[in-house]
Amino acid sequence: MYSMKKLETQPGCIEKALQIIGDKWTALILLELSKKDLSFTELENALPNISPRTLSQRFSMLEKEKIISKNQYCQRPIRYKYQITPKGVELFTVLKSMANWGAKYLNN
Repeated sequence: MYSMKKLETQPGCIEKALQIIGDKWTALILLELSKKDLSFTELENALPNISPRTLSQRFSMLEKEKIISKNQYCQRPIRYKYQITPKGVELFTVLKSMANWGAKYLNN
């Protein structure tokens, strides 16, 4: 059996990770952005059940945490594409582990 001392290098590590990726939409947004840079509308279309407000909130949080960045690609009207930062790329190992665990127990 694992203890928290073995899972965390210092107290609060798991809590911090969950603050960033601990909700349904954030992991799915990162999954879509792992494929290619996307605009707000493209992400809305890729995740049809997400509300624009929720998507906007997740973008703000992910930008604040420096997990994603936005780059302007059109002057008028101003439009942005969102991309994963190097810090965000490091989350892919966590997401891959989640995907592997989910695949193992998908039908159980």
